[in-house]
Amino acid sequence: MLIFFAFSVSFITMVALSLFSLARFSTFMDYADEVTHTNSVIRKLYKTEVQLKDLDRWERGYIITGDTGYRRVMDNVIDSLEPSLVALERLITDNPEQVKNALFLRNSITNRVQCYHRDIAYIDSTGKRQAMNLYSEGRKHMIAANRTIREMHEKENALLRERFKRQEFYEKLTTNTLKSLLFIFCVVTLTLFMLLMKVIRSGMLYQEELQVKVHDLKRSHSELADITYAISHDLHEPLRKIQVFINMLLMRKKPVTEAETVTTLERINVSAGAMQTLIKDLVHLTELTSSSEPRKKVNLNKILDNVVSDLMPRIKEKNALIETARLPDLSAFEKQLRILLGALLDNSLKFSKEGTAPLIEVRYTRVNGRALKQIDPVLANKQFHCVSVADNGIGFDNKYIDNIFKIFRRLHSDQSEYEGKGIGLAICQRIMTNHEGYIIGTGTPGEGAEFKLYFPV
Repeated sequence: MLIFFAFSVSFITMVALSLFSLARFSTFMDYADEVTHTNSVIRKLYKTEVQLKDLDRWERGYIITGDTGYRRVMDNVIDSLEPSLVALERLITDNPEQVKNALFLRNSITNRVQCYHRDIAYIDSTGKRQAMNLYSEGRKHMIAANRTIREMHEKENALLRERFKRQEFYEKLTTNTLKSLLFIFCVVTLTLFMLLMKVIRSGMLYQEELQVKVHDLKRSHSELADITYAISHDLHEPLRKIQVFINMLLMRKKPVTEAETVTTLERINVSAGAMQTLIKDLVHLTELTSSSEPRKKVNLNKILDNVVSDLMPRIKEKNALIETARLPDLSAFEKQLRILLGALLDNSLKFSKEGTAPLIEVRYTRVNGRALKQIDPVLANKQFHCVSVADNGIGFDNKYIDNIFKIFRRLHSDQSEYEGKGIGLAICQRIMTNHEGYIIGTGTPGEGAEFKLYFPV
């Protein structure tokens, strides 16, 4: 079985390397085609430049001598200019900058040809050979066209040098890859033994990952319990109020004024709106457990800038100061990270102290997982990107730390001056779970709070 496995791996490796070599060769051919393409553009530029010089030379000859032979040659040159320009424009459609230059070139050539026709018409109608003023104007357009051609030459030459270097690079790479195939094939067999040793180690790593998954499962189970609690308590309360208000309308025996009816209906509407909001929040939370967003490398600094921009009206309203450090690039779900940072900054602005300008600090360090060992001892030996969001707001008592990440569990009463529905931090924890990460919060009443985000390296 092991021999069959070794042979299979060797065969698959050779096929993969062969395909890799073919891909490199294909890339080499692509660059060779690009070099050929650039040379074609340069040839067309040279041809157009020569045609313009011929037009200028033959026009001067006709002005001086009046020989109609010059005119026939000039007409042929003019007739050949348009196909040359069309061919040139077709070749540079993949280069927006050159397309723009080609427009200037066409405009200059068109003006030059118009001046030519005007010169000839003047000479033919007056019989005078003193059309040098008109000729001078046409020459200006020719000089402008030549200047544009030179610019296009320079850009194409630079592009040719770059593409030629790439062509040489991939030519060497293809050759070296083919030479390496035989060597790699021999090495694969010896490597298989090392892979067997790694299988044993991977089993240990799998056990560690399994423990992490178990922990995530426990967190998901806790979220499910919180959702069940919300359905049985938070959603039940506005529904009970709706029933009470409807019964009040039905059970009234004395004449009811329109104002009383409107007031009762408004209360029903408020309770229904509260219920709708709670349901939306629950849907928002559950959607995060099955996100279809692709995971990719994201710039955390750019995401933070966008979040700050979105919150700018509230930041100005509160006269807040946000200090940020250089943050890392992460392999993550971009939209979820934007929700995460937005929720944390919004929390800091929301729970700021009256009469004190909010100060929010976003910092980054690369740390080991010692701070997470209470969650799982295995995490203590792993590396994490730690992003912290700290503020100088009202803070909270750390004895309530288990409640702040549960949905609809607010540390302030519903009648509190601080707005909120108590789901923001629950969403933050779900987002960190989706990234195999952790969020830890600490607070000091009256001094501020800090939330640390641990992303595995």
